[in-house]
Amino acid sequence: MNFVSLQFLLFFGVVYGLYWSCSTNRVRTILLTIASYLFYAAWDWRFCSLMLLVTLNAYCAGRALQRDHTRALPVLVASIGSSVAVLAVFKYLDFLALNATSLFEALGLKLSVPLPSILLPVGISFYTFHAISYVADVHRRKVAPSTNFLTLALYIAFFPQLIAGPIVRASSFLPQLYRKRHFGPTQQMHGVLLFLRGLLYKAVIADTLALIVDPVFADVAGSNASSLTTAAIAFYGQIYFDFAGYSCMALGTARCFGYRLPRNFDYPYQATSVTEFWRRWHISLSSWLRDYLYVPLGGNRGSHARTHRNLFLTFIIGGLWHGASWNFVLWGALHGTGLCVHKAWSTVRSEFNLPGLGPILGRAIALALTQLWVLVGWVFFRAETLPDAMMILRAIGNSPLEGTRDGTILLILGVIAADHVFRPSRRRAPHSDRFAEKAVWVSLGAAAALLIMLMPVAQKSFIYFQF
Repeated sequence: MNFVSLQFLLFFGVVYGLYWSCSTNRVRTILLTIASYLFYAAWDWRFCSLMLLVTLNAYCAGRALQRDHTRALPVLVASIGSSVAVLAVFKYLDFLALNATSLFEALGLKLSVPLPSILLPVGISFYTFHAISYVADVHRRKVAPSTNFLTLALYIAFFPQLIAGPIVRASSFLPQLYRKRHFGPTQQMHGVLLFLRGLLYKAVIADTLALIVDPVFADVAGSNASSLTTAAIAFYGQIYFDFAGYSCMALGTARCFGYRLPRNFDYPYQATSVTEFWRRWHISLSSWLRDYLYVPLGGNRGSHARTHRNLFLTFIIGGLWHGASWNFVLWGALHGTGLCVHKAWSTVRSEFNLPGLGPILGRAIALALTQLWVLVGWVFFRAETLPDAMMILRAIGNSPLEGTRDGTILLILGVIAADHVFRPSRRRAPHSDRFAEKAVWVSLGAAAALLIMLMPVAQKSFIYFQF
């Protein structure tokens, strides 16, 4: 069920009305849990049982850790191992079988590994990460184990963030379920504003850019250098507006029910280092990888070489999390390398007290280099094959300004820059004036009508749905 659809608006309207008609937290929890499973069933009802199994595994592990902490490690390993196994079977078994067959052929062996045909459940990467973080946090005693199965089920399946995040921590979300939500006009207005902003990002900007991106990436060999360069820049914008748009809509939908989800984007295309980029892009994933992978690997404890190894391995796995493809591995390796280079450069500058280039020039060069690095990474992320990615990069390298002749690239970069420069203020406007409040609601209605009129006829699925 796509957020940008009449089906979702009808679904949301019914659930919203029933939710605020309920008088107790228990009834609201039951309602939202059922609604979340119905939302997931709209994609493929068969995989509801898989999500239920992952939830049951996390619930049992949490209760076991509560009863007997002396067996904490075996319970932790068994629970997380089971969740990882589910993810591996449904997401990576095809990839592993295909590469095993290729390896045997390269060694001159005729042994063929049967290729399974397994349908990838939508959102599996997100809800398994929720389950893993819950069990890990119970083990670390950062969150009390849930004694109510429905409460945990809602945490893992809450429909606004179920399909593509953000990845929510149990310590942030579970306490909200224990407090009764109260309807407030200001809260509702903020929720609607977030949703409309996401709708603008996705339906108007990202889906329009997709009209440039998709035909070219579908026929890389048949496209000229100008088209390839323009399509690469267009995807640089598309993936930002697409995923940031989904996150805004998820946060806005949750806010309308009285819940707060963590911010997932903080204008990443103004980052002046790969390190800063990952503090601004998909914040919930980067912090998850840091806390549940990088730190357990050793983090920055030990030598510089060990720190760089941990960073690199974390982002190799982060790349694989996005998809079972060598292109995603290379994308992760590229970002891991960028993080290591920035960390090494920061260490050298600090130890040798190297002079800078000045605040303006230095920042401009750092911004250009960082965003070029990110752009190169997005080419690997989007291209169907490695040869396609290399062909696009050669086109960009040979004629980086080709696409500016018709103004398309300048227009795309201008839209991205405008979004980063003219960002909404975080300051809350007063809402005591009833006339002003009514004017805001009228404006929201007009904005919604305008966005619906501007939406392309053919809407595309969110990019991160495939993960």
